[in-house]
Amino acid sequence: MPRRFQLLTLALFGAVSSVSAANDACKTVSKLTVPTVIELYTSEGCNSCPPADQWLSQTVAQMRGVKDNNVIALAFHVDYWDYIGWKDIFAQPSFSQRQSALARSGGASGVYTPQVFVNGKDDRSWMRGGSQPSAAPAPVKFTLTSQWRDDKVVVSGKLSEANAAVRLRYAVTENSLVSTVKAGENRGETLHHDAVVRAHGTLTADSAGAFNATVRVPAEMRRNSSLLHVIAEDARGNPVAAATLACVL
Repeated sequence: MPRRFQLLTLALFGAVSSVSAANDACKTVSKLTVPTVIELYTSEGCNSCPPADQWLSQTVAQMRGVKDNNVIALAFHVDYWDYIGWKDIFAQPSFSQRQSALARSGGASGVYTPQVFVNGKDDRSWMRGGSQPSAAPAPVKFTLTSQWRDDKVVVSGKLSEANAAVRLRYAVTENSLVSTVKAGENRGETLHHDAVVRAHGTLTADSAGAFNATVRVPAEMRRNSSLLHVIAEDARGNPVAAATLACVL
C-alpha cells in the first residue's frame, strides 16, 4: 500500500468523536485540527465511477475504530447521468449544483465523474493513494448535539466564540448501501457505497454563535450505519473545523 494512502486511511472516519447519551441526545466537540474534507462526485449511471466508490469503501472499512483524526469523506451522487438509462436513487439535483459551484469558484476547470475535491479543490491523487491530511490547529471550536427521530435529525451546537465570518454546513451520510443496477452503463452490476450523502445543507449561527436546525432524512436510513458531520468554513469556503457524530441510542 502506498505511504500516502496509508496516511489518508489512518485518518479517515476515525473522526467520529466519543459520544454520550443524555436525554436521548448525542454530544461531541469539534476536533483540534483543521479538517481534510474529501468530496467524491459519483453516479450509478457512470461506468467509470465504481473504482472510485470502491476506493472510498475500502478506506472507510480500514478506518473503523481509528481515533484522533479529522478527515471527513462525503460521497455526493449526481443526477445528470440519469438520462442514459438508470436513475441513481441517491442522487439529488442540489449535489450536481454543488459540484458545478465548486468548479466555478476555481476548484476545477470543469465537472466530470468520478471527481474528487479535497478542501474544495479538484484532486486526482486518489488514483495514486490520496492526499495527506492536515495537522494544522483548528482556529475555530464548537460543540455539537444531535437527536435522531425517524425521518429527521435535530442538530444544535455553539461556536466557542461568535464569528460572523464562519459558515457552517452539515452532511448526514450512510454506509453499507447496495444497489443492483438493471439498466444503463452499469447494467447487471451490484454496486456498494459508503459515506453516501443523504442530506446536506447550511446552518446559521446567531449573534451568540448558537445554531439549531431540523434536518429531514430518508425514513429508510439505518441509524447504526449513519453519521452526522458539521463543518465550519471561512469566508472563502475553506474548512477550519469539523465534528462528527455516530448516534446510536
